[in-house]
Amino acid sequence: MVVATAKLTNKFQITIPAEVRRRLRLSAGDALTLSVEGGQVTLRALKGGWTEASRGLGAELWRQAGGVEAIEVERRSWD
Repeated sequence: MVVATAKLTNKFQITIPAEVRRRLRLSAGDALTLSVEGGQVTLRALKGGWTEASRGLGAELWRQAGGVEAIEVERRSWD
């Protein structure tokens, strides 16, 4: 879903449009994360700290690696 668009300046900066700031409840000085996956950039507000904001990042890699089952298989190999 496209909420708004932004244009890069010659210094490679963007202004976060008012509608996006409102929806994310952003204020001046708030920290954000940007993640790149498959040619898309995801912007997340760091409300609640880094741990809260990064929840779910890497979940697909975890599933591809086998998740909890992969850990259990590894642990059984130690015996």
